[in-house]
Amino acid sequence: MTLQNVLPWIQRAHQEGWAVGAFNANTLEQVQAIVMAAQVEQAPAIIQISHRALTHVGSGNEVQGIKYIAALGKIAAESVAAPVAMHLDHGTESEVVQAIVLGFTSVMFDGDGLPFEENISITKRLCDMAHSVGVCMEAEVGEVPKPDGKEFDESAIDMTDPDEALQFAQATGIDTLAVALGSVHGLKSKTVSLDLERLQAIRKQMSIPLVLHGSSGVSDADIKQGVSMGLSKVNVATQLAQAFTGAVREVLNKDASLVDPRKYMSAGRNAQMEIVRERMRFFGSSGKAK
Repeated sequence: MTLQNVLPWIQRAHQEGWAVGAFNANTLEQVQAIVMAAQVEQAPAIIQISHRALTHVGSGNEVQGIKYIAALGKIAAESVAAPVAMHLDHGTESEVVQAIVLGFTSVMFDGDGLPFEENISITKRLCDMAHSVGVCMEAEVGEVPKPDGKEFDESAIDMTDPDEALQFAQATGIDTLAVALGSVHGLKSKTVSLDLERLQAIRKQMSIPLVLHGSSGVSDADIKQGVSMGLSKVNVATQLAQAFTGAVREVLNKDASLVDPRKYMSAGRNAQMEIVRERMRFFGSSGKAK
């Protein structure tokens, strides 16, 4: 199947009370794990590529990384019958434009750090461009922290203001809105609780599907409750990386003489595929593509 615009699936999830999983990938094997899981579970899936992943894949050049991933995503989607989308996560303005041109079917502009009105202006311009070619547009109000393993001040988290969220969505025309409810990117254990009262207040203000970033550090109970309240796209990254790296480490620890990357990378791929499958079942998306 060709790469799909994920919005119809997210809208269906929004109406029916489940969520589409967006799964981060940094390598060929991780991309394969996502589409293989989608095929087995008969679930819609989003291959998600971050700004830093683009830099890695492009050997330091983000544009080259977008070219690599765009080609890989198309091939991966064509290898399965399940619906697969390719999403750029936390992209800069230029990266979003490049991703749209090169065939990504979903993009997110990260206007973090910009004045509110400037964020609206750029997001609207990019949204108009995305919609002109049938690409789903996501943006964020508030900020889900990206500490990258460093200490951060939890009290300084910029939670989403419901009134600002409504103003932003109406002014830009975005399809989905990422909201800051207390989650944090990159956490390795599920220790965070979501501000579900804030989520309820945001939901009362608007009807567009909402997105949860940083789900790997959020308790499953809160994710489940959040999905029932309108979190219709859930991003997963660290949880996948833990499974992939853990499997690779286990294989290498068992055999110090092993040098064939195919033998340990395939173990990582299989481990990640199982986590993706489990998350698809948990989000309620399994079987929805039948």
